[in-house]
Amino acid sequence: MARLDTAPAKETDRTERPMAHRSIPALFREQVTKLGARPMVYGKRDRHWRPLTWQQMGARVRLAAAGLVALGVEPGDRVAILAASGPEWVLADLASLSAGAVDAPIYETTPTWGVEWILRDCEARVVFVDTAEQLTKVLEARPRLQRLECIVYLDERLQPQPVKGLRLLSLLALEELGEAGDEALAAEVDGRIDALVPSDLLTLIYTSGTTGEPKGVMISHGNMLANCEATARAVSVRPDDVLLSFLPLSHAFERMAAYYMASLFSGATIYFSRSMARLFSDMADVRPTLMTGVPRVYEKIHARFMANRARSGRVQRGVIDFALYVGRRVSRLQQEGKPVGRLLQGQYRLVQEQVFEGLLARLGGRLRFMVSGGAPLSAEVAEFFHAAGILILEGYGLSETSPVIAVNRVEAYRFGTVGRPLDNVRVRLAPDGEILVKGPSVMQGYLNLPEETAAMIDDQGWLRTGDIGALDDDGFLRITDRKKDLFKTASGKYVAPQHLEGLLTASPLIEQACVVGDRRPYCTALLVPAFQTLQAWCAEEGVAARTPRELVAEPRVRKRLTEEVERINAGLGRHETIKQFTLLPDRFTEESRLLTPSHKVRREAVLAHYAREVEALYSEPRRGHWG
Repeated sequence: MARLDTAPAKETDRTERPMAHRSIPALFREQVTKLGARPMVYGKRDRHWRPLTWQQMGARVRLAAAGLVALGVEPGDRVAILAASGPEWVLADLASLSAGAVDAPIYETTPTWGVEWILRDCEARVVFVDTAEQLTKVLEARPRLQRLECIVYLDERLQPQPVKGLRLLSLLALEELGEAGDEALAAEVDGRIDALVPSDLLTLIYTSGTTGEPKGVMISHGNMLANCEATARAVSVRPDDVLLSFLPLSHAFERMAAYYMASLFSGATIYFSRSMARLFSDMADVRPTLMTGVPRVYEKIHARFMANRARSGRVQRGVIDFALYVGRRVSRLQQEGKPVGRLLQGQYRLVQEQVFEGLLARLGGRLRFMVSGGAPLSAEVAEFFHAAGILILEGYGLSETSPVIAVNRVEAYRFGTVGRPLDNVRVRLAPDGEILVKGPSVMQGYLNLPEETAAMIDDQGWLRTGDIGALDDDGFLRITDRKKDLFKTASGKYVAPQHLEGLLTASPLIEQACVVGDRRPYCTALLVPAFQTLQAWCAEEGVAARTPRELVAEPRVRKRLTEEVERINAGLGRHETIKQFTLLPDRFTEESRLLTPSHKVRREAVLAHYAREVEALYSEPRRGHWG
């Protein structure tokens, strides 16, 4: 295999550091001894937040791990987790790892075919499930799962019917199985934890499958610990921090940043939100000091604020606009490291009290900062939050890098970038701009896929991220697009569709977007409107349209979206502008296989599904932006 260019335009220098721990279970065992009676995790049941202390979680993990050993789980065996995030997910993870097993998290929204694929590919012997729906998925796939021997259900209320040849037991029964064993079982668990070394496999994180079947990313204990330790050096988390977690723990970013780094490594307390729909009420309850999220969450908060602004009277709207103007001036001075004058400071205190106080209260009122990952965050949204008084630290990574590669810091941030690389990660740019990464957090490879592994990691250990980027003179990394997504129009101009889609979905009126233009004369877009926002707008404007299909067919709605697209086009190069668009009445979803479990658009699938609409955008005479 050909080596990469040995003289790239830019490269970051990093020094290897010895790791302080050997494995995740060993780290957890140490923290149980140290933190004891302090709350570790909270889940909400019967309308009350119920804690588990480090000591309580430690005891239950030991029993559940002993139960897995009693079931015959051997070191290196695969155990899958198909469940929503919560204390029980944490317990299942730590018990599996303490038994020396390798776990494979599965997104709870994964359809049956995807569950079957992962369970068969990793050869899972045991799977944890939390609901009747997840249990049904596994049972439907079970005839084709040769290695599956046991299902452990996390909710005692399930009580499934017996299945011939398959053991079904509750989490409590698994713990009782471990408790019933003699001291030899407990000693076996301790021995297995002691035997783990950094090179041992920790987990299999399955990729989203945007371009094919999911691949099992092999992450070792050393990979994950190296990433935790470096991220903790970059983003300070304190033992007295309170973190509200609402992303699935099957997401590599949430698992490492919120659970392993913030909790296991730094000792912070985690509350698990019940759902996205209840996020704001949970924030008011918990009043977190830290949060991790994906851009879409922040975009929705921004869109809601701007929609409220649009509904305000002229005077109130003027006050809000002045507050945003003042806040952005302060933000830009702070980004540049320049002092904020006394007059501007006074104006900022005034507008915070009059305009932003309500937003901050809805977010709990004591956030130190929030972290964004998983997809690009628009600079406009980041600056809006900073203007309101909340710093969002955007980071970047891949499942294949455990996952963080770079992140902004509280003391050094630049909106529109993903920050500087971690101190144990080397980053270089290939001649075509592709970001290449080397360091102790780079995966061991893809499970059972040596050719795909060799294509991803070269013989010097450099991992090809597939992302195009640039390093500025201060070492901040900017992501411009996915290499495979870049396309060239018929005029020979390159276009980065993800950048355009980010600008479009930052609008309060647009929820999803897919930009088209490969080998076409100009760029067009498939747009899914933000239906709830548009319904409110229609009610104010006296427009009768209510359903999604009525909304996309309504001329005044289409005219309003045209104005919005033209506003976005004003900041683009001529070859990037969206010349036409079509409004779609249906969202891209996982069920339609147009979204991955991590909510990335499956571009090829979308273009195939809407092939007729795409062709119509180019076959009909151009009509401004009406599509």
